[in-house]
Parts: sequence; C-alpha cells; structure tokens
Amino acid sequence: MGLRTLIKKNFYNLKFSKKKNSQIKNQVILITGASSGIGLGICKKLIKDNKIIAVYNNNESNLKEIKNSNLIYLKCDLVHMNNYQEIEKKILENNIELIINCAGQFGSNNQSINDIDFDNFVNVLKLNSLSVLKILQLINNNNKIKHIKKIINMSSEGGSIEMNKKGNAYIYRTSKSALNSISKNLSIDLKQKFGISVITIDPGNVKTNMNNKGYLSPEKCAEYVVDIICDNKDYNGAFINLLKKNIPW
Repeated sequence: MGLRTLIKKNFYNLKFSKKKNSQIKNQVILITGASSGIGLGICKKLIKDNKIIAVYNNNESNLKEIKNSNLIYLKCDLVHMNNYQEIEKKILENNIELIINCAGQFGSNNQSINDIDFDNFVNVLKLNSLSVLKILQLINNNNKIKHIKKIINMSSEGGSIEMNKKGNAYIYRTSKSALNSISKNLSIDLKQKFGISVITIDPGNVKTNMNNKGYLSPEKCAEYVVDIICDNKDYNGAFINLLKKNIPW
C-alpha cells in the first residue's frame, strides 16, 4: 500500500473512530449475503443475543466457524426465483422481525457500453434488487409480514443518479438504482399497511470480496449499521450513509 493510499485510509477510518455500542436483543433476524463481508460482520455482531437466519450462496465455511446455536444458515442462490424453498421453510418456522439484505455482486469486470454481458446484467439485477421483493412476497404470502419491524437494504452511492459523475459500471449502477427505487416504494407501502420501516444504507468504502481495497473493516461497518437500526429516529424511506447523512437518490 502506497503512502498516499495509507494516508487516505487513515483519514477515512477517523470518521468511524467512535465506538458504537448499540445492541439488538431477542429478535429473529434474516440476513442475506451472510457468509462474507458486511453480512458476515453483522452476523458476528448480532449472533450472541439473537436468532440469525443466515442466507449464503457458495461457501458456508465462515459461518461454520461462528459455532453458535443461535445461527441457522441455509444455502440459496438468490438469482433463481424458483430456488427459495429453504427460505420459505424458515419463514414458516419463524417470526422474522428484522431483515438485512446484504447479498450483492458488482457484475462483470468490463461494464462499458460496448462490452455489457446482458445475461450477467439480468442476473445481477435479480440478486441485487429483485431478491429483496421475492423474499418479502414469500413472507407476505405466508401471513408473516406483520412480525417485521424493520428492513435494511445495503445499497451504494453508485446507485445514486444525482451523484453519478463518472458513468460506466452500467450493471452495478442500474442494479443499485433499482434497489433504491424498490426500497423507496416499500417504505411507503409497508409503513402504511404494517408500520414497517425500510432503510437504505450506503456502507461506503468497506473491505469485502467485491472491494478488496476497501478502507473500512466489515466489523466496524456492522457497528454503524446496528447503530442506525437502533436509533430512535425514524429513517423510514431514507437513503443514508453510515454517519446517517442523507444521500440523494
């Protein structure tokens, strides 16, 4: 890591130097994308005092290392909309109170207008945005939606149309813009019908498999996400960063 990058990383992490001690207890929590990155960090943060249903796709080894009876992990490729049977089974068996959607992909490496892989484009849309709706549809169809208190959707400022000054990344940007639109829509429908708050969060520059040069650790990110969830302020319908600052749609 070069000196300039190290300085930028240190300054970035200074913004998150305050320890967040917010806690969630005695809830049933569904987390997607739970086997790595932010999803795994949140699992580790919440597993002691809550029942966690952790959805993963390929590798459960990180979840196995947690070794806690509060953890239920299940394999599901969220791209395939007819592949949600195990999730539906857990929905029937539990009254899920909090959903944290962390599953996501960047898409193909080259996303310039001349090189878009449209099959990959469709799959990333399904994972990054439509899977959120599919899970909620299953919960609603099984008369379990009344138990949910909050839904957290992990987005990105890359999905902000107003903040887009660089172009490119058509697949990723579009999928996150779609997630933002879905989140805003849900924040209206679900708040009116069931009193559910839907919050969209940009986690920022977090070190994950998608962003291996990220500055912030998933564990520190998890602290700030939990702090947002526990905040008494109603962030329903908002698109915010980890410091609770609004991001333009």
